[in-house]
Amino acid sequence: MNIDTLAGEGTRTKGDFKRGLGDVTGDTRLQQDGAADQLSGGLRKGVGQVRDFVRKNPAASYTAAGIFGLAILNSLRGKSTRRATR
Repeated sequence: MNIDTLAGEGTRTKGDFKRGLGDVTGDTRLQQDGAADQLSGGLRKGVGQVRDFVRKNPAASYTAAGIFGLAILNSLRGKSTRRATR
């Protein structure tokens, strides 16, 4: 577990609290702030989990990065050929 995972979970929990408090008081701004904290906390926690996975499984990470890179290249190549045929 790393700092991103811990900080993300803390931010998500803070968002849960804010959103719940906003629901109880009817404060839409507090609800929105809570939802934003939930989202950013979840994203940061996800980044931390990916970092942990990469640290524990470097070979699998390289394979996944290669597949992801090939998918991006193929999608870019497909877009450029479509433009040329128009």
